[in-house]
Parts: sequence; C-alpha cells; structure tokens
Amino acid sequence: MKPADGNVRVLVTRPKHQQSSFLSLCDKAGFETLSLPCIDILPVEADFKRHLIDETDLIIFTSRNAVDFANNLFPLPWRGASVYAIGRATERALKKFGQPVIAPPQPPFDSEAFISWYKTKPSPGRVLIIKGIGGRDLIETTLVNNGVLVDVKAAYKRVTPVVRDAERVRIFKESPPNVISVTSDDVLRNLVNIAGSEYANVLHSTPLVVNSSRCANLAIRLGFDHQPIVANPPGDEGQLVAISALIEQYGVF
Repeated sequence: MKPADGNVRVLVTRPKHQQSSFLSLCDKAGFETLSLPCIDILPVEADFKRHLIDETDLIIFTSRNAVDFANNLFPLPWRGASVYAIGRATERALKKFGQPVIAPPQPPFDSEAFISWYKTKPSPGRVLIIKGIGGRDLIETTLVNNGVLVDVKAAYKRVTPVVRDAERVRIFKESPPNVISVTSDDVLRNLVNIAGSEYANVLHSTPLVVNSSRCANLAIRLGFDHQPIVANPPGDEGQLVAISALIEQYGVF
C-alpha cells in the first residue's frame, strides 16, 4: 500500500483495548490517527458448565470478545468440543488459546455466511452460541426454526463510553477526521450519538470505512453523505486497504 500523506487523519472508533494493532498499522502507513472509542466491552456473569459443553454438538463463537471473555470464565481449549468461529479474528483468538475449529470461517464472515455453510452440513441436535448481550439473533432464530435445540450464553456486554465535551470539540471541530474507521453497527450508532446534533454535519460529511455491507447500509440510513467502503476482508488489513481506496476516490483532503 502506498504511504499516505501525514495530514490524512483517521478516526479510530473501536474499543480502547482493541485499538493498538490498528493504530500501529495506520502509523506505519503514514496516517495521523485520532482515537475515540465509541464502545466499551465489559464482562458479565455467565455459567459455563462442563456438562453443557460436553452435551453440545456445535459451539459457535460470534466474535473475538466472545472468545476472550468466555476464556476468562471457563479457560480454553475445550477438549472434544466442535467449535465454529464466525470471523477470522474470532478464529485467530480461538487458536491463540489452542482451540481448534471444525471449519474455516466462511466469507463474508457474518451470520448469513454461517447459515449458508450450516445448510450444507448435517443438522446438529444441540448448539451453544457464545456472544455479547443483545446483538443479532439471526443464527439462533434460523437454528430454532430448523428444530435445533439452542443455548445462548452472553459472555460480555457493550456500553457507550462517556465522552467529555472537550474531547468532542477536539475530534469534530479542532482536528476533524478525513476518514472514519467503524467496526460494527453498535459502534456506528454510538458514534452518531456521541457527535450529537452539534457535530452531525461534520460527521455525516466524512467518508467511512466499515466491515460489512449491513453497516454501510445503516450509515446511509443514518444520514451519511457518502456510500461507505466495505473492508474486504473485514478487519485491520482490509480496513487499511479500504482507507487507501477512499483517498484515491476522494483525492487530496
């Protein structure tokens, strides 16, 4: 990737504990970064009993946060478990703890991709989904409608950080970003709420890089002026390539 002009400012909105790797990549690419975590990930109490794992035909981890927080509650690897990861980052998190997966994640690494894969396999009798509180329930609903017994365990929750007015002035008025990196629908919604009506025009006029077509469509519904670019593949490397594409598309900022 061709180094970018140092004046190109990228707003990084992912959780604080997941920013360091992407900030480092942006720095190496020549971007100036602005950090504004738009979501916090916190643990919740959950009961991961060994018998539930043993009695489950398929365990689905929906995110790397699900892996990390589940590991804190019941250390991985879970021997003998058939485990599936929705995305590549989730798969990498599982492998970090020595947990094998039964198949690689399917592109474009979302719930719909899992369902397409699942429909080609023998239907499991019982499935355990490990996720955060809330979020999409497409997998659960599809499995239940197909007669599968589904257990859902929430290992974490998402909350909106409190952002001081001085920080909002710095981000949206004094040094407004040229590109915004968004990693989820929740992050995008929280970003809009944090900016508020006072900085809505600045926010909506700034090009976005997102991780899914679903998030891109949400951005348009929320009033963003430009069609977001979807990172392919989702994640740090794909986002970095997408930012470069935005620079090419919109020229010098």
